[in-house]
Amino acid sequence: MEKHESCDCEECGKDAGLSCGCSACERKKEKSSGESFFKENFFDLIKLVISAILIVVAFATGRQDDTLGLILCLIAYVVSGAEIFINCVKGIAAKDFLNENTLMFIASVTAFIMGEYAEGALIVTLYALGELLEDAATDSSRKKIAGLSDLKSVTARLVTATGINEVAPETVEKGSLIEVRRGDRVPIDGVLCGAATEFDMKAITGESKPYYIENGGAVYGGAINAGDSTVIKTTELYKDSTAEKIIAMVEGANAKKAKSQKFISSFAKIYTPIVVLLAVIVGAVVPLFDGMNFTKWIYNALNFLVISCPCALVISVPLAFFTGIGSLAKNGVMVKGSNYIDALAKVKTAAFDKTGTLTKGEFSVEKILPSEGFTEKTITEYAVALETKSNHPVSKAICDYAGKKTEYKATDVKEVAGKGISGVVNGVKVAAGNARLMSDTGIDVAEEDYYGTIVYVAADGVLAGRIYVCDAVKPEARETIASLKKCGVEKTVMFSGDGRAVCEAVGKAVGMDEVYSKLLPQDKTERLGILKESGDGGVLFAGDGINDAPTISLADVGVAMGALGSEISIDSADVVIMDDDVRKIPFAIKKAKKIRRKVIENIVGSLAVKAAVMILSVTVGLPVWAAMLGDVGVMLIAVLNSLTAK
Repeated sequence: MEKHESCDCEECGKDAGLSCGCSACERKKEKSSGESFFKENFFDLIKLVISAILIVVAFATGRQDDTLGLILCLIAYVVSGAEIFINCVKGIAAKDFLNENTLMFIASVTAFIMGEYAEGALIVTLYALGELLEDAATDSSRKKIAGLSDLKSVTARLVTATGINEVAPETVEKGSLIEVRRGDRVPIDGVLCGAATEFDMKAITGESKPYYIENGGAVYGGAINAGDSTVIKTTELYKDSTAEKIIAMVEGANAKKAKSQKFISSFAKIYTPIVVLLAVIVGAVVPLFDGMNFTKWIYNALNFLVISCPCALVISVPLAFFTGIGSLAKNGVMVKGSNYIDALAKVKTAAFDKTGTLTKGEFSVEKILPSEGFTEKTITEYAVALETKSNHPVSKAICDYAGKKTEYKATDVKEVAGKGISGVVNGVKVAAGNARLMSDTGIDVAEEDYYGTIVYVAADGVLAGRIYVCDAVKPEARETIASLKKCGVEKTVMFSGDGRAVCEAVGKAVGMDEVYSKLLPQDKTERLGILKESGDGGVLFAGDGINDAPTISLADVGVAMGALGSEISIDSADVVIMDDDVRKIPFAIKKAKKIRRKVIENIVGSLAVKAAVMILSVTVGLPVWAAMLGDVGVMLIAVLNSLTAK
């Protein structure tokens, strides 16, 4: 059993470059992550420990209110609260001081003025602890997404007339030859022009199974060569390769904010001055109606300020989107902005292009029916002998079906455009084509209502049999439509430029509600517009071709099938499915609904708990430490809830 090239794990039984995935490697990564947290936050942790010890000593010795207690608590305050003070000063200088740092600063300083030294120090210590845990959670999520940067290659092995040179991938031009050794990551998109080999495409498609690529097959930047050394001819520049596009999409995803994120940003700016004003009223106005008891009400106002800090909302909501987008990216679904998470969650109508989306986008032989006196083998040999001379997609499908070159020899081969091909095969006059070619041969055949193409094979003027060729429906297409229904999509629609019989057969096979055939690109766009006007929810459209780009752009959620899709359709899309697996569409919708649910839970839960504690702090009176723990607790629960979106 071979070891992973980039680790010392004895359990790993494959060469997979930088992404092993075995249990031992995962345990090692988890351990490394824990060690990294302590290493990166060592000084912050030391400061918290020092502050905590000083506060505990002040409480334990009962001297938190005298001079020694003041000195201990001031040191603790400076150690943990210096950054809060600095951020306040920066905020004032930038005229952006109505934030949580200001709230904590006012609350802690007020506590000291009131003689509650230990509580003043405790406020900033607990707040610093909460900030550290927030940063740890956010950094963890960012690092998972930043792991996509592993898709980048530092060097490319450029094949030249003088040998192989290691160069920066950015300098490699289109059409260049690059060597990719076993375990190397492919730096730039290209086609294989060396030995056939397996590639680990997990980082691109989210699928763990290796892909066997033969000479002429497409290979994407970011894939890992899991087989023998081979050569690739580049078809893109480094900046336009798949890996770079994935990284750019994910890193830029948060730039397009969802409505809930925009709400939180606006809410925080309005919310902060309001709670400061309310705290002033509680501390300065209410005592006028309660026997001038300023000490009690200033203390209550202090608690009110502490618990009012909106950090739980400000951090947890974007974190939920960020975590969810990262999780989708790891599964081969690239979402270009958190606003599209909201849009995915609201999809009620899902429309699909047929060819390449619901079907494989390539012809294959479904069945062969020989006439009396002929065998399937004979018909196949006759057809292949002729079809090897043609470049037509149907000819290729028949040759692929045979799986080998025929021993029959064809001479006098003539290809008639729009009809088929004919020639002499082992002394027999053979024709293979449509009904019109058969009519030219003197054979009348009845037209069949078949959703694919029928290739009639004639031998010496006699109908020898029929070969049924079609664009096969993807095995997962029906499962996809059923899954969409289960996750709340009310209507499924199929668009195609093909004929009615073909479209209705495919639509029935996959379980479509509505099927529209013989549509030009502009007809698809017009039809989608009608769906948007008539529907109560969002409309999703999934396609893969250049002709789908306008319709993808018009949809509330445009989905491009990335592996087969054109660059134009991918650029027009809001969501890109990297491996053409249509099952990823209902998966993305379910994930979007979960993310949105987490966001709503965070907003409603945080506001409800804060409102309750704020009311208690004013009416009943709570210790400052209890209010602070309540604030930190709500924040941590919201952050942990956001992280479950992955």
